[in-house]
Amino acid sequence: MPRALSALVGLGLAFAATSAAADERHVFERCEKAEIEVVLGAMGSASKISLQAAVSIGDTPEFRRWFGPYSKENAGIVRAAFKSIHAALRDQSLKIVCANVGEEDCDAQMYANVWSHDAYVINLCPAFFGMPELHVHPSTSVRMENGTREGTIIHELSHFDIVAGTEDICYSRPACAQLAEFDRVVLVRNADSYQYFAEDVAYLRASR
Repeated sequence: MPRALSALVGLGLAFAATSAAADERHVFERCEKAEIEVVLGAMGSASKISLQAAVSIGDTPEFRRWFGPYSKENAGIVRAAFKSIHAALRDQSLKIVCANVGEEDCDAQMYANVWSHDAYVINLCPAFFGMPELHVHPSTSVRMENGTREGTIIHELSHFDIVAGTEDICYSRPACAQLAEFDRVVLVRNADSYQYFAEDVAYLRASR
C-alpha cells in the first residue's frame, strides 16, 4: 500500500474510533457522519440548557410568557419535567433516525417527531438540520421563531410518556406567547413551551 494511502487509512481508522467512542451510548439510523456530529452537538447543548431551565423556575416573566399564570403547582410540574428531560439526555441511550421527507411521517416543514409511547426514539426530518444553533442569532431574530436544534431535542424528549408526557397545544413563539402571556392559558403540558423557555433562559444567562 502506498505510504500516503496508508496514512489516510490510519487517519480514517483513528477518526472512526473517536467517533465510535463518542457515539457508543446512542444509536444512529440512516444518519450521515456530518449529521451525527450536528445531533451530538445539539444533544450536548440541550442537556446543559435543560438543567439551567430546571433551576431557573420561578415567578418570572419567562415562566409566564411560556407556561401561563404562575403557581407553585405549575412550577413543580415544569421543574420536574425539565429534570426528567435532563436525566434522559444524561443517562439514556437515544435512537436517532435521520429520515427523508416521506419517511417516518416527515414532510418538508416538519423538524422532528416521536411516538410518545416509544421512549427515546427521535425521528429527525431534513428541516431539522436547517434550524439555527443556539446563540448563532439574537433571541429576537425572525430566524428564532421556531426555535433551535437544541430546543427541538428538548421539545421531542418532553413528549415521551416516561419523561413529561407533553402535547402539541401550540406551535411557534408568537402563537404560544399569545396563549400563555396574553390569554393566560396554562401551558405546562405544551412541548413548545419547554423549548422556548429553555432557549430564553440560555440567552439570559449568556447576557449576564
